Amino acid sequence: MCNENRLIPGKPRYLMRKICLFMNGLVLAAATSTAQGASMQLTLDIPDCRMPPGKPLPDKYQALARKEKEFAWVRDAKPGDHAVSGNGWERVDGASNHTWFAFSKIDLDNDGMCDWYLHAASPLSSGGDRDSINTLYLGRKNGWLRVGATVAANKPDELGFGKTDEQQAQYLFGEEVSVIHDAKNRVNYLVGAFYNRHVQRDSMPGYRILAWDAGRNTLRLLDKWEPGSQAAEVYAFFKAHGARLPAAKTAAQEDTVDRFDGEIEQFELKQACSPDSPQRSSPELYGAVSRHLLARCKRSGSDAR
Repeated sequence: MCNENRLIPGKPRYLMRKICLFMNGLVLAAATSTAQGASMQLTLDIPDCRMPPGKPLPDKYQALARKEKEFAWVRDAKPGDHAVSGNGWERVDGASNHTWFAFSKIDLDNDGMCDWYLHAASPLSSGGDRDSINTLYLGRKNGWLRVGATVAANKPDELGFGKTDEQQAQYLFGEEVSVIHDAKNRVNYLVGAFYNRHVQRDSMPGYRILAWDAGRNTLRLLDKWEPGSQAAEVYAFFKAHGARLPAAKTAAQEDTVDRFDGEIEQFELKQACSPDSPQRSSPELYGAVSRHLLARCKRSGSDAR
């Protein structure tokens, strides 16, 4: 640190004081920047996790595979698979519309055990319109712990069974999730979104950054627009480097990285800055727009209010 009492020959004390204040400010700013930069070590190198004993997929789906031909794909799952998917029952007889079940292997709660993130997408038309719900299966030493909407043990985790429709909002996180790992803190962050033709796209626009909430025993949506937050750092990393997609072992390297799509962010900004958008007009239903994002709308003059 600079000492104002150590004068430079020919320089008055008041000038030396100004020089010291400036130099000390630079040192402090550099130290702060270094500390913030060192708070996380984000990477696409996702650590391996340990599988629970027994079959690769949860018991519910093993039972469905034994009884229902539509779930035969479950029997092909291997312990080393990072992604398993297949069709379920036909939702309307003769319509050829089946719910698509996509299991992604991710250590969701950061305990070193493998978990399954299940996205069940139910078609609403033959043109790609769809709705969905998520169910989490946490790996434990004695099997799987289910976190999801109330559904009978002999029914799949899809909309239309049990209390899935009533409880959808609690278990709707995103489709095609990818992962960014914080190596320093040993935490996985999920990146998801609701893409084109998903009915939730207008009301829940943009990329979603999620992390495990141990207190609530579920995933929590983070505010990526909060300056200096961990979510903002994760989002910036995603925009620069992408996020790791759980994929089959045979997948090409370029197919294992989810790349940032600027159009998804632009649509989120458009919706956030429109007073008539679902989030702005019905925040109690869809969740409020980030106050940091609203401030950005006001600064840019794109908010009509």
